[in-house]
Amino acid sequence: MAFKKGESGNIKGKPKGAVNKITQTSRELFLETLEGESEHIAAAFEKVRKDNPRAYLDLFAKYAQYFVPKKTESNDKTEVTVKDFNIKDVFKFND
Repeated sequence: MAFKKGESGNIKGKPKGAVNKITQTSRELFLETLEGESEHIAAAFEKVRKDNPRAYLDLFAKYAQYFVPKKTESNDKTEVTVKDFNIKDVFKFND
């Protein structure tokens, strides 16, 4: 039996992007733990925000990177216009 280049003839195996069972179980356990700690996390964020707004923004940025997709470069030439953004419009600090 002759195979074409790039084909092994093995049709069994995991599909591309499949997550193994240990990884899936670990993620589920972490999410359950995170849900149980959400009140404490929110309280800790609030304390840091009140005590040191700059440290809060740094902490928030580090935390957010796990939930917001990272930018990737694109070669297409579509122009995107973004309105001026001011962080002070989003966060209100009591100085």
